[in-house]
Amino acid sequence: MFGRFSACYGDKVLGFGRQRDSKFAQLFQILMTRPGQGFDKGDILQFLYGQEEVEDPNASLNNTIFRLRKYLAASPLPPGDYLTLSEGVLCFDGGIETESDVWNFECAVREFEKEQDRHKKASACQSACILYQGEFLPQLSNEQWVIEKSRNYGEMFSKVVNYLLHYLKEDGDYRSIESVSARAAELYPYEGWESWRVESLIALGRHREAEKVYQETAAYMQEIGGFLSKNQQARFRRVGDRVRKPEGTVEDIGRCLMEQEAEEGAYSCTLPGFFDCFRMLKRTVAREGPVCFILFLCTIVDAGGCPANDREYCKKQGKKLCASFKAHLRRGDVYAKYSENQYLLLCIGAGKENVPDIGMRIDTDYRKRCGGRGSIRYRLLDDGKMW
Repeated sequence: MFGRFSACYGDKVLGFGRQRDSKFAQLFQILMTRPGQGFDKGDILQFLYGQEEVEDPNASLNNTIFRLRKYLAASPLPPGDYLTLSEGVLCFDGGIETESDVWNFECAVREFEKEQDRHKKASACQSACILYQGEFLPQLSNEQWVIEKSRNYGEMFSKVVNYLLHYLKEDGDYRSIESVSARAAELYPYEGWESWRVESLIALGRHREAEKVYQETAAYMQEIGGFLSKNQQARFRRVGDRVRKPEGTVEDIGRCLMEQEAEEGAYSCTLPGFFDCFRMLKRTVAREGPVCFILFLCTIVDAGGCPANDREYCKKQGKKLCASFKAHLRRGDVYAKYSENQYLLLCIGAGKENVPDIGMRIDTDYRKRCGGRGSIRYRLLDDGKMW
């Protein structure tokens, strides 16, 4: 049930067909999270009907149990009564050996928690990591019981991965660290696992790959946008701090510093990179005196003139707005995505009097790219004298 749902008896599939998301299919999935262990009927009622207005939840559950029995009787399973209800506890136990990835995962985590020997703890972590193939029942991600269990399994996964990485680091096994952290980062991008991967790649002397991981992390941050917490900013900087290159010549350093392709228009950078540019500029102003610049906030608005809040719409329109930045701003200007519908723009060498002209050029070009239906709102945040 990690990553996707599938069930089989030998080589015969229990597919549930079009009813794979029905209540009786969910009941089967609930029971499979602890096969042979049983669930209190009241807990099952809460799982299946706790968020719904059902006239008679108990009758609904009895009907769901009946439907699941009927399905199992017609399934590839050998004849038998697989659902037993005793003293309010419902259990799946029909005399056949039953396994589920989530239960095996939970058992491995429990073994890790109770084990005292560090090597055996690490072995349990490795078993748990192999079993965890993705989010729990992603096709049912709107169901409250799935949300709660998914969160719980995710926390377990994070716990065992964290222990395993520290264990491997103590042993200096950077190859395994790279493998474990890469998989964790694939499942949960930007949760800090990239930092472990960068560190391991550097320890292995694979500096180009380390830099690539860092750049991909930066690009991911820029893609998701949104305001980063101080912890997230610090975590990202730690990833960058670990990126080092082997000792190089002056020519090597020069090649690294220069842009790979000299593109026209404003320079796109990550939000933390934009912060660094702006803070350095403010330091220059404090040291050297007035420097002419303006800091803009460009907001994508909807048809009603309000800040757009549809994620897909903002993503599509954001690409058009960035194209306008490239087409109508100078190479010395810098921009970054701040949130889903907001972009920061730093124009060096421009003054407050240039605001209407710059804003109009961007808005006009953006409208053309949107077929006349799009619009932005721009606002001056700083002209060197406001902050």
